[in-house]
Amino acid sequence: MADVESLPTHNIPKLHVRAGPLVIISGAAALFGLHETARVCVPILLSLLLAYALARPVRRLVAWHIPRMVAVLVVYAALAAAFALIARGVRDQAAGFLDDLPRTMIDIEHFVEDGRRSDAGTPGFIDRLRHSLDEEQRAAATHAPAGVRRVRVVPRQFDVRAYLVRGLRSALNAGLGTAIVMVLTFLMLVAGDLFKRKIVRLAGHRFARRKITVEVLQAIDDQIERYLIVRLIISLLVAGGTAVGLWAIGVDNPLVWGVIAGVLNVLPFAGPGLAIALITLAAFLQFRTMELTVAAGAIASVVAFIEGNVLTPWLASRACEINTVAVFVSVLFWGWLWGVWGLLLAVPIMVAIKAAADRIEPLQAIGELLGE
Repeated sequence: MADVESLPTHNIPKLHVRAGPLVIISGAAALFGLHETARVCVPILLSLLLAYALARPVRRLVAWHIPRMVAVLVVYAALAAAFALIARGVRDQAAGFLDDLPRTMIDIEHFVEDGRRSDAGTPGFIDRLRHSLDEEQRAAATHAPAGVRRVRVVPRQFDVRAYLVRGLRSALNAGLGTAIVMVLTFLMLVAGDLFKRKIVRLAGHRFARRKITVEVLQAIDDQIERYLIVRLIISLLVAGGTAVGLWAIGVDNPLVWGVIAGVLNVLPFAGPGLAIALITLAAFLQFRTMELTVAAGAIASVVAFIEGNVLTPWLASRACEINTVAVFVSVLFWGWLWGVWGLLLAVPIMVAIKAAADRIEPLQAIGELLGE
């Protein structure tokens, strides 16, 4: 065996020890910046995603020699009319759903009260648990060391005015955020390919670099458009399947629950689970029987299972070309970073990264890692 010291060293790459801490510090700074700028980044990305969704009909109208601004206004008007028709279609069921809310809250209170006492009038599970906790607190206070002062926790009373103020503030913030996204989306649609042309010019004067930039931008456009179409089709199928199934067993307001399931399905992994839980709870409060409750939960679960294991893998594999592990990790990361909006934007962000990495040679390893 050759001596280690006698081996040639000119082919051995040198390790840059100082680069490691710099990479870590830069990554931490980037994460901190993304977290702190969420109020700016999230509306921009939402507007960009919505602009991608509306770009195709705008291009169709522009191809018919309609001015771009007029085309955008026509698309916005058509979108508002579609929402009005949908709202009109579910208005009766939504009104019934809202009318049933007080009764539902009363049913929940009765359910909690039933859990506090058994059929024989003796304390139930909840009261026994509360009694055990009180005994533990009294025992801890009795055996407390000398000089330790006991602190009594007084439950805070429910403040209706503060609750209404917080609700009004949340509604105003949501309305303001929606207005910002709609205005920014309008400006992006009116601008058209202006910023793409600027990015191509910024790529440099070399033809090869400009060609790669154009290919990357076109790939991102195609991938995100296909993803949005697939996501819309899947949400419509989930909403329809859930509504039909719940209607078949007699659940109240099945169309509303179908719409809720379809909307929540946009959030990967977390949305379908939340929809199943809400539908199961609604069925239990309505029927108070285990059979129909299990049936409603099973219907929502079967629809979610078919969506997650048949529809989404089959359609998304043709649209996104991203493996399931990468999607799950992306959802965890962006959900941790930006909350609910991160769950919504996680897959489109990864779609854009994958489309760019496949065509940029230094990043092709990332594209291979994200691919199927």
